[in-house]
Amino acid sequence: MKKIIIPFKVLFLVFFLFLTACSGVENNKEVDQLPPIFPDYNGVTVPTNIAPLTFTVQGAESVYADFFLHGEKQFSAKGSGKSGLKISPKKWKNLLEQAKGSSVEVVVYAKKAEEDIWSKYQPFSVFVAEESIDSHITYRLIKPGYELWDRMGIYQRDVSSYDEKAIFRNSQQEAKEGRGCVNCHSFCEYNPDTFMFHVRMINAGTAVVKGEDAVHLNLKTDLTQNGTYPKWHPFSRYIAYALCNTLQVFHAFDKNRISVYDTKSDLMIYDVEKREVIVDKRFLNSQEFETFPSWSPDGKWLYFSSAKPAGELPFNNDKMKYSICRVSFDENTAMLGDSVECVIDAEQTNKTQLFARISPDGKYLLYTEADYGTFPIWHHEAELKMLDLQTKESVNVDILNSSSVESYHSWSSNGRWIVFSSRRIDGLYTRLYLAYFDKIGNFHKPFLLPQNSADFDLLRMQSYNIPEFTKGATKMSSRKIEKLLKGGTKPSKLRK
Repeated sequence: MKKIIIPFKVLFLVFFLFLTACSGVENNKEVDQLPPIFPDYNGVTVPTNIAPLTFTVQGAESVYADFFLHGEKQFSAKGSGKSGLKISPKKWKNLLEQAKGSSVEVVVYAKKAEEDIWSKYQPFSVFVAEESIDSHITYRLIKPGYELWDRMGIYQRDVSSYDEKAIFRNSQQEAKEGRGCVNCHSFCEYNPDTFMFHVRMINAGTAVVKGEDAVHLNLKTDLTQNGTYPKWHPFSRYIAYALCNTLQVFHAFDKNRISVYDTKSDLMIYDVEKREVIVDKRFLNSQEFETFPSWSPDGKWLYFSSAKPAGELPFNNDKMKYSICRVSFDENTAMLGDSVECVIDAEQTNKTQLFARISPDGKYLLYTEADYGTFPIWHHEAELKMLDLQTKESVNVDILNSSSVESYHSWSSNGRWIVFSSRRIDGLYTRLYLAYFDKIGNFHKPFLLPQNSADFDLLRMQSYNIPEFTKGATKMSSRKIEKLLKGGTKPSKLRK
């Protein structure tokens, strides 16, 4: 028998073509459209340290995907139609490291239960930014109810994986009368070990943690109560609070079924070192309602929302429209400046402006705008807006918004990313979205914080509340905090 000799180059070419053509899905038909994936990661920009983007194809029983970089397939992943792709964390991490400043192309295949053939969709791309994101996000998980709760807690999520741990849960302070409330956390300059949060009803007070030191405080004085909506000064000594008496009202015919309003709303500053409550009589009266304090990155300005009383509440709540103002702050004396500057005037916008957050470079003011009131999370029309503080011009951020609620938001420490809460999926539950902010001042398409399963957030019957970035994981254990709270509170002094 005559031997047939095939040149090595031909064998190599055949083998190479086999590898590049092989998708793992042989019986398929091409579909001239992008895959209907959930969550929608088509065309998004992601950081180099984000967890794998688990997604599924709507209506599919099985999904499969090939991941390409510069035209070469890097790896494949498969999964069920419900939970989505199972992507190797190691392969995903290696891919993102190689793809900095480039796009990853994803070719998706999906098969329905009643079909034997796979649908091969047109590829979609994910751009990998060169800048990373802060490693952790802290938030409160709470059922989106109105009056009662049974389970809530403050949790911390590692964005590079799916790991989530509790900083403190209200089940840790259970008593005969039930469980108390934990809320209003704030971190100092993205430091995971310098933070505070409030406890209501059971072991009530304010937990303040600085490294290994922790104290349980009572902020009540002759003029003040325990504050709300805290924001830690960037140099760690002071915390600004709003002093609110908050109520809610239900609507029978309005699309916004509930409105939250304040019958009083003032400002105070807490000196952590001296354990003193500092008040300024200008911000401790009934002539103005001040709320949602926030600091400039250099610590020289205190921003807040302010409105004049609009008659009897809650009947005139739709006339309560808050401006964003600021006043200078002297860190050495803890004194506020003589004049108050209006940054965004509600009389000009005929809207309410809340949650002022300044970018780390001090150039931009990101905020939430709604038709009226002080609690935009219940307002379907609420959306994010931004002001260029140098030019005093509005910046178009429509790409961040949807037909449902966009509310609380935070900047990353490098100013290249934001996290914000949105109810765009179902109008009921608040989920977390991330968005890239490039060097020329443009936001990119936001994307849902990745989870281990594509349907994770659809099955989690809790809302994410007050997302804040930190540069690492909090070291203090929840058990140590629990012990601290049960030990009782320490009083605070008043400085006028």
